[in-house]
Amino acid sequence: MVYIYPCSMLLMNVRSLVKNVVISCDERETVECAVAKMYASNVGSVIVTNESGRPVGIITERDIVRFLAEDIDLKTPLGEVARKNLITASPDESVVSVAAKMIENNIRHIPVMEGDRLVGILSIRDVLRALLAEEAFP
Repeated sequence: MVYIYPCSMLLMNVRSLVKNVVISCDERETVECAVAKMYASNVGSVIVTNESGRPVGIITERDIVRFLAEDIDLKTPLGEVARKNLITASPDESVVSVAAKMIENNIRHIPVMEGDRLVGILSIRDVLRALLAEEAFP
């Protein structure tokens, strides 16, 4: 399927959407900790980091549901259960490109990396809100 977008949408980049606040947990912390942080921060994902603070995985709402369905103990360290194949975006990437990447990979949250540094995270809601705003107010 071919999508045709207004030129301004293709130029809008991720940097304009990224908020600097990222909720994270160390890989040695437990699933229970991730759930508590997600609930307290009203977010749908937590970035899992190693001891030097580098992102090594992600835990999302979908993962929590899967853990419950599979009877995974909430005391399990995140390093054992986090999805480690992080699909990321660049701050200079277009919002449309990131939307396509999220659809292709069936993900709702995408970490934004500048080099090897985590600078933010986008949800599908952030991307959709930006695309709709651009469509409604070109």
